[in-house]
Amino acid sequence: MGHLAWADAFVITADSVSMLSEACSTGKPVYVIGAELCTWKFADFQNSLQKQGVARPFTGMENITESWFYPPLNDTAVAASQVIAALAQRGWTIRA
Repeated sequence: MGHLAWADAFVITADSVSMLSEACSTGKPVYVIGAELCTWKFADFQNSLQKQGVARPFTGMENITESWFYPPLNDTAVAASQVIAALAQRGWTIRA
């Protein structure tokens, strides 16, 4: 993901959850093309990102040179802590 550091902003199609997720981990502006055409599964993901202030719809009228920022998403750390907590409830531990 080192190449993402070179970008000032991202314009990504709405059907690529992985690309959106990677871009949203940078804290840089993320614009989404075609979110209004997505199926419910992708639409829920888009709505979640927009509610968090992480992504905005791209209509072609935006000034993408205007920067805005948000705390980068780090869902891996959240997921890992949930797994560790679930294992701990069962009396298991993970060695680092």
